[in-house]
Amino acid sequence: MLSKTEIKDLYSILDMIRWISSKLNNSNVYYGHGTSNSWDEAFYLVFSSLNLSINTPKEVYNAKLTSKEKNYILNLIDFRINKRIPVPYLTNISWYYGLELFINRNVIIPRSSIGKLITDRFSNILKFKPKYILDMCTGSGCLAILMTNIYKNILVDAIDISYDALDVAEINIHNYNLDKKITPICSDLFQVLSPNSQYDLIIANPPYISKKEINYLPKEFRYEPIISLLSGDSNLCIIKKIIYHSSKYLCKNGLLFCEIGTNKHKLIKKYPKVLFNWIKIYDSNIFYLTKKQLLCYKNYFTNS
Repeated sequence: MLSKTEIKDLYSILDMIRWISSKLNNSNVYYGHGTSNSWDEAFYLVFSSLNLSINTPKEVYNAKLTSKEKNYILNLIDFRINKRIPVPYLTNISWYYGLELFINRNVIIPRSSIGKLITDRFSNILKFKPKYILDMCTGSGCLAILMTNIYKNILVDAIDISYDALDVAEINIHNYNLDKKITPICSDLFQVLSPNSQYDLIIANPPYISKKEINYLPKEFRYEPIISLLSGDSNLCIIKKIIYHSSKYLCKNGLLFCEIGTNKHKLIKKYPKVLFNWIKIYDSNIFYLTKKQLLCYKNYFTNS
């Protein structure tokens, strides 16, 4: 347990962020759930705890904290360091490409690099303005909501296998007044979709961690729903199914974008004749395939 006497001389928001950052640097916590370093982690923890926007003017950073606020933050940092609980699960808030999202342990913490691709308007890959989008494995709804921020006149079907995850997505969709633009659907991938559904884009950030790997993940990941992480016996189990079925649900010029983490070499090795189009963003790998390519390569995935 961290000593409360350690913070008696901390007065401002900035003091608290600096102190927490030092504590994190002396701990064995793992970053990767929205942050990559101790300063950002401390910043998000403090601002979320105080119900302040991350866009709060810097003049506020020197505002004094009350004793109640300091004690509350102290309890959270204790859980973060000693229990290794990710910050968004402590505060129920996650910041993702400017979005403030409600988060609980029924959903994976938003961190998909597809968000960067969306904010970059798909890096000039698209030659048309998409109107109808399928967000596969939507979780908190973060990608679906971000899509509607970038492309104003679109409709999104947001699919997830988990009813509990969709409850969280619905809260976020409602908070952004997007109930008429985003439709949450509970489905095991494409299972409940009508064969007549035709999308301009399918974006997917599916589970891609194998059973063998799951137990070697840092402790922070154990707090996330395993259904959001675990692909099955192979890292590629769910990815293969998405590739195989996507062509049926894409319009003539449609594209599939799929994030696969660090599994690029495994995918290339298993399917050497498939010419994936690769996009490197941060430490993740995203590929895209056109409908024409998906139809051409479909026979390679018939056993998926």
